[in-house]
Amino acid sequence: MNIDIELIRSYLEELHITPQTDEDGDLIIMQEADRDFGHDVYIFVIVRNNYLRFQAGAPDYKPSEGLDPLYLVNRHNCRRMMPVATVRDGEIRMEYSYLLDEEVSKEYIVENCLKMTIGNIWRGFVELEQPDDR
Repeated sequence: MNIDIELIRSYLEELHITPQTDEDGDLIIMQEADRDFGHDVYIFVIVRNNYLRFQAGAPDYKPSEGLDPLYLVNRHNCRRMMPVATVRDGEIRMEYSYLLDEEVSKEYIVENCLKMTIGNIWRGFVELEQPDDR
C-alpha cells in the first residue's frame, strides 16, 4: 500500500475530522481549547515517502511561571513513549512518525496511527504540567 495525503484525508473524514490544508499541501487538524487544556492545539499531518508524520503545537501556550520548557518535555518523554515532546523556537511541540513501507490494513492506520496519535498528542499537552504524584 502506498499511502498518500488523500488517503489519510479520507480516513480522517470517516472519523468526522475535517482537516484544513496548508500551503505545502499538508493537513492541519485543530483541537479546540477546553477546560482540560485552555489552548488550541494544531496538528500537522505530513505524508511523504511512506512516512506519516505528526507535528503539533499550541502557539498560545506558555508554561506556568517557574516551569522550564526543557524540564517539562524531558519529564514528559520519561513518562510516555508517544508522542515525543520537543522544544523548537521556544515552543513546546509534540511529534511522532510512522514508516508505512510494508503492507498494513486500513484499520491499523485508523486505529494505531491516526486515532491513537491524535488522542495522545492532546493528552500530552493536557498532562504536561501535572505533577508526578498524580
